[in-house]
Amino acid sequence: MLTEEETRERAKYCYCVLMQLGGLRESDRIDPSSYLERLENSSLDLARDEFIALSLREGVMSGRTDGGIESLIAFYEGLLHALCAVLQTDLDEIRNEIPPEFLETLVAEVGAIED
Repeated sequence: MLTEEETRERAKYCYCVLMQLGGLRESDRIDPSSYLERLENSSLDLARDEFIALSLREGVMSGRTDGGIESLIAFYEGLLHALCAVLQTDLDEIRNEIPPEFLETLVAEVGAIED
């Protein structure tokens, strides 16, 4: 069984993953077919995460207009909400435990911030 701190760290990780995936989704200048390439710059090493990489590849190959990112976002949102329920906390508390500068860096890493 995970300790409370381990569970909290996983919740923060899920939130960070959501920041990068959401940043990609929200950027009009990034084509879904290049999402995986953009994730190569992720300090979270998301391009090497087999689940994420496979989901994005399959999304593109199947012709999904979102490149499969919506399903990934829904999955990580579900995980995050479940972890928050276990911790008896809310999303805002988890977000507030992560330095805002780090969250900005995560979005910038995948090139989702307009210059």
